[in-house]
Amino acid sequence: YEMRERDWSSDVCSSDLFAHVAKNVYDQVDGDEKNVFEIPAFIQTMLEKGWYGSKSGQGFYLKQGKEILELDPETLEYGQRKKLKTASTELSRNEKGLNNKMKALVYAKDRAGSLLWNILSPVLLYSAELHGEIADDIVAIDQAMKWGFGWEKGPFETWDAIGVERSVSLMKEEGLNVPVWVEQMLEAGFTTFYSEDESGQRSFYHEGSYRTEEKNPKHISLKQLKKQGKVIKKNTGASLIDIGDGVALLEFHSQNNAIGLDILQMINSSVDEVEKNYKGLVIGNQGKNFCVGANLAMILMEAQDDVYELDMVVRHFQSAMMKIKYSSKPVVAAPFGMTLGGGSEVCLPAARIQATMETYMGLVEAGVGLIPGGGGNKELYMKHLQDLPNGVDFDLQKVANKVFETIAMAKVSTSGDEARENNFLNKRDGVSVNQDHQLYDAKQAVLALHQTGYRAPQRKKVPVVGETGYGTLLLGAQAMLHSGYISEHDLKIAKKLAYVIAGGKVPFGTEVDEQYLLDLEREAFLSLVAEPKSQQRMQHMLVKGKPLRN
Repeated sequence: YEMRERDWSSDVCSSDLFAHVAKNVYDQVDGDEKNVFEIPAFIQTMLEKGWYGSKSGQGFYLKQGKEILELDPETLEYGQRKKLKTASTELSRNEKGLNNKMKALVYAKDRAGSLLWNILSPVLLYSAELHGEIADDIVAIDQAMKWGFGWEKGPFETWDAIGVERSVSLMKEEGLNVPVWVEQMLEAGFTTFYSEDESGQRSFYHEGSYRTEEKNPKHISLKQLKKQGKVIKKNTGASLIDIGDGVALLEFHSQNNAIGLDILQMINSSVDEVEKNYKGLVIGNQGKNFCVGANLAMILMEAQDDVYELDMVVRHFQSAMMKIKYSSKPVVAAPFGMTLGGGSEVCLPAARIQATMETYMGLVEAGVGLIPGGGGNKELYMKHLQDLPNGVDFDLQKVANKVFETIAMAKVSTSGDEARENNFLNKRDGVSVNQDHQLYDAKQAVLALHQTGYRAPQRKKVPVVGETGYGTLLLGAQAMLHSGYISEHDLKIAKKLAYVIAGGKVPFGTEVDEQYLLDLEREAFLSLVAEPKSQQRMQHMLVKGKPLRN
C-alpha cells in the first residue's frame, strides 16, 4: 500500500524530478546514507525511455482507457494491478480516521505491516536526524513534504499519528538509532511533536517547549473556526460557519461529501441566513474532495422503491440550485479535487467559482446510466452562452454540440485551467495556485462582489436549437454506435440528453425559460433511473467503484 502511494507520488511529481532530487542528495552525503539515494537500475531505464509519470502519459502506472495498469520493475512490462489483501489492510479499512487506519497498518505483524514499518521508520528517523540542519523547525520539514510531494501528513505529523512513544520503543527494540533530541523530548514529558489547544491553535515542539505555530493570514482553518464556536447552524450533512468580515461558509461533511436531503436543506437554510445577516456565502470545505456528486445509494434505493419520492428529491435539488443562482447575496463556490456530478451542479449556478489548480470537474452521470438532474445540463449550456461576445453572431448548434459532447462523454477536467476550457469556469472565475489559500481567495471574491453592489442576475429566456438541432445531435451519437464506440444503452442515454440540450420539440432558435429546461431534465433523469440497465450501472459503481459498460 505504502509503495503504491509512493509510486503514485513519483508519477505525479514525475520520475525525472525525483531522480534529480535523489542525485543532488547523493552528491552531498557521505557514508551509509549515500546508498539510500542511489537510483535503482530499473528507474534509470524508465528515465531513458521517457517514462516520467503523469506528464509523459506513463510511469509506474499506465492508463489505458478506463483501466490503470502497473509496471513490473523486473520485466518493465505493464500488467493488471495486484490488490494486496491482508488481515491488517482489512482491519485498517474498517477503522475510522486516518490516524487509526495508520496505526492498524504500521504495527501489524504481517506482510503489509512489516513493509510499511520498514519504509516509514527510516523516513521518520532520517527527518529527525536532519532537524536543525536542513530546516530550523519541524514545521518547515512537514510543509516541504506536503507542498512539494503531496503528502497528506508530513513526517512529524505522521509520527504523531502512529504514536511517538510506542514507535520509539519499537525502534529501540530493533536496534535503530533514535536522535537524542527526540529521546530528550519524551523524557521531558512531551509525547507529541504537535499540540493543539481548545481553540484549535496548534503549537510545535522546539528546543524543550511548545512554540505557537505562526498562522498564515491567507489560510482559513475550518477546523479551528469550529472549535472557536463559529458554527452558525448545522445538520448531519453540512455546517454553516462564520469565517469573518461578514462572510459565511457552507461546508459539506457527509460521507465523501455526497449530496443528500440534509445538504439540500442546509443549502436552502444557509442562503436564507446569508440574505438576512451576511454579505455573501462561500461553498467550500477542506476534505479530501469538494464533492463526488449526489448520494448514489439513495438514488438507487428510491428508484427501486418509490420513483414518486425520487421526483420530489430531484425537485428539491433543482430548487436549491436555483436558490444559489438567484440569491440576493453573492455565492462563491470553491471546488477542488473531485468535483463530480452534483458537485459540479452546485458550482455552476454560483455567482463566481474559485477553483484550484487541482480541480477535476465533470458531469459524469452518463457513467452510471443517467444524465444530470439538478440543473447541470441547463447551467453548463448557459455558461457557454454567457462567454460569447455581445452583439456577435454565433452558431447556436455548435454550442449545443459542445455541451452535449462534454456531458455525454462524461468529460472530467484534469486541472482548473482545463475546467475553464470545458466552460465549467468562465473569464470571471478564478483559480487559486495555492490550495491552502483557496477559501481566503473565495472570501475575497465575495467581498469584492458585495463592495461593487452585487445584484442577483435577472431571469431571462434561453435560446435552444429545438427539433432540428436534436436531429443533428443524434447523428453524432448514431455514428458512435455504428462504430462500436458506445452501446445501445449509451445511445438511449444520449437521446435523452440530446432532447434536454435541444429544448425539446420546438423550432430552432426558440427562447424558453429555465423552468421549462429543468422540467425536461427532471423527466429525462427519472425515465433513465427507472431503466434496469441504468440501475445495473449504479449498482456496479456502488459495489465495484468503477463504471459498467452494458
